[in-house]
Amino acid sequence: MKITDLEKYNIFDNEKLEKLEKLENQGVCNIIYKLDTSKKQYLIRVFKITHQDKKSRHHEFEIQKKAYKIGIAAKPYILDEENSLMICDFLEGKHKSKLKKNKLNALVDSMKKLHKIKVNKKTYKLKKDFENFKKILKDKKSQKLIRNSFKELKKLEKYKFEAVNTHHDLNINNVLFYKNKARFIDWEFARVNDRFFDIANICFEFKLSKKQEKQVLKRYFKKLKNKDIKKLASYKKVYENLWILWFASQNIN
Repeated sequence: MKITDLEKYNIFDNEKLEKLEKLENQGVCNIIYKLDTSKKQYLIRVFKITHQDKKSRHHEFEIQKKAYKIGIAAKPYILDEENSLMICDFLEGKHKSKLKKNKLNALVDSMKKLHKIKVNKKTYKLKKDFENFKKILKDKKSQKLIRNSFKELKKLEKYKFEAVNTHHDLNINNVLFYKNKARFIDWEFARVNDRFFDIANICFEFKLSKKQEKQVLKRYFKKLKNKDIKKLASYKKVYENLWILWFASQNIN
C-alpha cells in the first residue's frame, strides 16, 4: 500500500497525509498500517483473508462503532470492502502479557461492557466449527482434539447458555491498556456466543492462575459459584482447541 492510495477518502479532505508505516506487530488476517496526518493518527487494516461469512466485515464495522460509543474501541470511519480495507483511529496504549490486579479488573470491566452491547445477530454455534474441522483435518492430533472438544461441549449442555455479544479473539495483541482502561482492537471475529467464551479466552491467553481466574469470575459476577468455575474449565478447553484447529486449517493448501 502507498500513501497516495488513501487520498481518495473524504475523511482526509482537510488533512495532509504525511507518513504511512507498516507496523511491526501484524495479525494473521490483516496487514496493519499507521497513518500520520497533519491532525492525527489513523490505523489502516488491509484484509488478507476473505471470511466464509460475506457479512462478517460489515458486522465487525457495526460492532466496533457501538464499542467505540462506550469507550472500549477505536472510532471506525470507513469500511471499503471493494478495496479490502478499514480505517479507524489509532489507539494509544500498551499490550501486556502479565496482569496485575488493577489491569485484570480493567480488562474484566471492559469485557463486561462489551457483553451488554445489543446486536441483531444469530447465536454462533461452536459445534459447527468442530464438525467442519472434522471433515477437513484428518491427522490424528486434530481428530483427537475434535473428539475432546465434542466431550466438553456435551458437558456444557447442562449449564445455561448465556448469549451475549462477544469479541471472540481477546488475545494479548488485541487488548490495549491505557490510563487504567482496557480497550479492544480487531473485531472481525465478534459474534453472539456464551459470555464464558470470552472469559475463558482471557484466562487462557493471559495464562491466568487459578487465583486470578477466581478474581475474574468474582469481578464479573460479583460472587463466586462452583458451577461457574466448572463451566469456565470446559470453555477453556474448547477455546484452546478451537484456535489450534483454526490455525491448522489455515495451513491446508
